[in-house]
Amino acid sequence: MPFPLSITSKPGRKWLLALLALNLLMLAFFLVFGYQLIFHADAAVKNLLAQEMFETGRFFPPEWNYINNDVWVLFNHAFILALLPLARNSFALHAAASLLSAALILLGGWKLTGLLGQSPAARLVSMVLLSSGMTVMLAEHVYGQAAYGTLFYMTCFMLQGYWSMTRSAGRARWGWATLLALLTVLAFWSNPQRALVFFALPLLLAAAALMLADRQDAAGADGPAPAPAAHWRAMAVVLAALAAGVLLNRRTLAHVINHQGLAALNWLDFAGMQHQLLGTLQGLLGVLGALPTGGKAVLTAAGVYQAVRLVAGVALLALLPWTLAKAFQRQHRGRLFVAVFTAAALGINLFILLTTTLADMGGTEAMISSVRYLVPALLCMLLVFAGVIVDGKALPAFGRYAGAAAIAVLATSAPGAYLNYYAMIFPAPPSMHMPTRDTRLLDFLQQNGLQYGYASYWNAGKLTVLSGERVRVRQIVIENGLPAPMRGLGSNRWYERAYWSGKTFLLLGDDELKQINLPALAALAGAPVRTLRFEEANVLEFAGNLAALPGWDLSYATPARFAVGAASPHTVGQPAPDGGLVAQPGEQGTLHFGPALAVRPGNYIATFEVDIAGAPDAPAGAGVGHVDVSSAAGATVHGQRTLSGNGRQRLSVPFTLARRTGLVELRAFVNGTGRVALRSIELVRAPALPSPISKPAAAGAGQ
Repeated sequence: MPFPLSITSKPGRKWLLALLALNLLMLAFFLVFGYQLIFHADAAVKNLLAQEMFETGRFFPPEWNYINNDVWVLFNHAFILALLPLARNSFALHAAASLLSAALILLGGWKLTGLLGQSPAARLVSMVLLSSGMTVMLAEHVYGQAAYGTLFYMTCFMLQGYWSMTRSAGRARWGWATLLALLTVLAFWSNPQRALVFFALPLLLAAAALMLADRQDAAGADGPAPAPAAHWRAMAVVLAALAAGVLLNRRTLAHVINHQGLAALNWLDFAGMQHQLLGTLQGLLGVLGALPTGGKAVLTAAGVYQAVRLVAGVALLALLPWTLAKAFQRQHRGRLFVAVFTAAALGINLFILLTTTLADMGGTEAMISSVRYLVPALLCMLLVFAGVIVDGKALPAFGRYAGAAAIAVLATSAPGAYLNYYAMIFPAPPSMHMPTRDTRLLDFLQQNGLQYGYASYWNAGKLTVLSGERVRVRQIVIENGLPAPMRGLGSNRWYERAYWSGKTFLLLGDDELKQINLPALAALAGAPVRTLRFEEANVLEFAGNLAALPGWDLSYATPARFAVGAASPHTVGQPAPDGGLVAQPGEQGTLHFGPALAVRPGNYIATFEVDIAGAPDAPAGAGVGHVDVSSAAGATVHGQRTLSGNGRQRLSVPFTLARRTGLVELRAFVNGTGRVALRSIELVRAPALPSPISKPAAAGAGQ
């Protein structure tokens, strides 16, 4: 029977080409203009990391804070880095990198349809489907942020590399082997755990299925089977590249800063697995655009369209596994190879999603977001699905027509996926400075002469990129009533006093402002010289750089002074009226511990300003306590001085950190044999370690 809508005919193909061209135009519009309207902090990290690479001249900047062993080797930031010598770092570069990534996604999809052995009409339908965006969520994760789009095109090129290597000879075989090895190394170098789940295990399972099929039949519909040695060679390339990538990842992590941002995975009980299963089903419907908006009218054009999407989504959840099973046909090895890979990738990710604490299924938005791990396999499934529906002449009529209808719904989704947010501000003309709250806020900051400041993670990075770095905003959190650097996915250099000279600002929402202890902040950084209000935002302007706050500047090129008082962590002692903590005779314990400081390798001097009155019965030479510099919760002591002698004095504790350690603490202990007042602590980087010294206070200095 002819395929529904006669798309296999010449006029049908012309309509498909026109739809493909329209989808591509809308995709380009989305990446260049529309994505500005939903641009967010996670997407901005690519620009920020590229800028750090450019400024430091290092592909793996030593002061960048990576997370979860993910060292970002092949991603959109590399494309932005290549463009930085030509243009200012801005959203325009993000758009250019996204366009290049989109081209690779579409090229990868085209190669995959060839591997599937699809007819020209089926390949065209597949490309229309892939280019449509399908839903806002898929458009964002595949093309906008491009994280899962990158995983998809790497999947496509890996499959092509393995397949072509086993079926080529001579120089061509070496070329495909090089591509396969390079992609595998890059994947494992970036993140071994992710590469194992998304690439290596599914690829090796698909390769084993392909080798088994080749052994059973000398030839398939797509050509003669290669000798078993061809498969063993290709698997050896994958395993060798895998090992090389893991070694490179470990070596890179040894020379950069890495934070473990995720909690360890734990198994769920059966009730938890049931919850994850229902959440995953709901999330998949959401990803396919099949969840109607609650409370909206049914008998409207929008309501009827949501009904169509719901029916299409439910049909797809039934048809996708069915068509994937149809692709498990030994006579067409390429289709079998892709189908096994897709089933394995989907199964492995589903197993982790359903049985562990990886994903948070706490609400509809969380459910939809959590199934993003399935997106690369889902895209592969959709391409398999399109080929089976278009080329499957022997399929039951109902299944084929239902599949065609579902394809039609998804393939025409580009306006909703790409133009949804732009429609909200229409008829504002497209520009590289779209009228949003973010751009209005940036205009306000520039009008007030503010160029460098600090804000929450969700505001900082995106404002920096949207302004073309004319206004640079760095991410902070609020700890104990004070702003503190949020270093993950950021650079320590941003928080150095020498990085920016001049006034700075603190950008806070109303709830964030309530968390700030303004008197404490004023005591450390001076009172704000101006407080501005813009819509829901509060802007506190300071005369100097807030990086002078304790614990911000990890270079310690100039002394960092840590005030000691009632708020300082301690187990003994009381606040003194003139500042500091005082332990009276008879008190034993920790007069001061903390603050937890991230300190780079190098030579340092910690200086403790103390005032001591020794007890007559103190053992000779024992002193009244000691001060030290430690890490690993006190397990490692890097330097120590005894508290001895009477009067006010500055005790210097030189120490060296040969490598990156855990958080460093500056501690003071008293043994109860005398009165000890701890006034302040300073930390400064030293060019070379001096001998320990005790500098008496100026003559006449008293308590």
